Amino acid sequence: MRILIHDFGAYAFPVLLSKALLSRGYSVGHAYCASLITTPCNVGDDVDGLTLLPINTSRPLNKYNLIERWRQEREYGHLAERVVLDFKPDIVFSANTPLNAQQRIQRICKLEGIPFVFWLQDLIGMATSKILKTRLPLIASCIGYYFQQIEAHQLRTSHAVISITQDFTPYLNRCGVATERITVIENWGTLDAFHGEPSQWAKMHQLPERPILLYAGTLSMKHNPSVLLHLSQQLGDNGQVVVVSQGKGADWLKDSISNQPDSNLTVLPYQDPDQLPAMYSAADILLVLLTEDAGEFSVPSKLLTCLCAAKPILAAVPQHNLATRIIEKSGAGLVTDPDNHKEFVTKGLYLLSNPEHCKSMSTNAVQWAEERFNIKHIADQFEAVLRL
Repeated sequence: MRILIHDFGAYAFPVLLSKALLSRGYSVGHAYCASLITTPCNVGDDVDGLTLLPINTSRPLNKYNLIERWRQEREYGHLAERVVLDFKPDIVFSANTPLNAQQRIQRICKLEGIPFVFWLQDLIGMATSKILKTRLPLIASCIGYYFQQIEAHQLRTSHAVISITQDFTPYLNRCGVATERITVIENWGTLDAFHGEPSQWAKMHQLPERPILLYAGTLSMKHNPSVLLHLSQQLGDNGQVVVVSQGKGADWLKDSISNQPDSNLTVLPYQDPDQLPAMYSAADILLVLLTEDAGEFSVPSKLLTCLCAAKPILAAVPQHNLATRIIEKSGAGLVTDPDNHKEFVTKGLYLLSNPEHCKSMSTNAVQWAEERFNIKHIADQFEAVLRL
């Protein structure tokens, strides 16, 4: 059987799935967007037998110009359509994909008689409605309704839906997706990426010799960079907030500290994949963010990376989100409401002054990850979807 795994976001964990399926005798193609500048590409090097299929648009994707973004997503959809035709899969799993592009992929699968599995990571229609309320308040409801209808149709007409959280099931049912066509498979992290000795990463970037509170990953509209700025301002010499990201959120932080040469906030660009173990080993506390509104339609996948990195976690995420449940059940860190900046700082200072508790949280984090991120078990669940 030929399987095409399409992950628009170019994340690391779907590659593990592709490798696991490859090891079971399937022919696997792994397609991803190679034109993102606001999301780190974690696909890595070629693996024997795994067909990597990077998709490049004519220009880097512009996430912030709505008209240009719409055009580029349509262009991407046409390119992805060609990948499907050339690879000739027997089934397609597609994740993290803009709805305009997803529409093209699903369309060509239908025309070619290829089962299409919607790997649901975020409720994009709902996200569009909420995010645009602040940017285009007069027409946000119309645009949001349009995308919600497109998404509902795509979900309803998919061969199957893989959802990363049980929290999405009521929404899927309202979209007309029968429960028997929904499989809940939570995302996972990459355990092997963090095995190694402590490094000189902090010295390489000339960071002050004080504890590092690290935020690494996307800073999009569903995150609030002001939380990180406030944290740095309140910590003083107790810690150094290091943000590894690119895009508008990172640019806003850099502008905010441009006239503060002694700021304890450092903003760095995305690091090469071979630097990630060193980066995480240099951190003392890992930070996770998600706005209150975004808690309804998204789960911060970077949390799973934090668990694998075996470091204590300080999170500002909604109480009803899966991320909160994972942190509390695992005992891997502390959680605050997204808008409670004061409590976020208080808990950050607590972690910095309680190394033994942090050590216990680190142990809990990696134990949770090792118990639940077994790629063989995860591949079993995806194989079960193949039989639907």
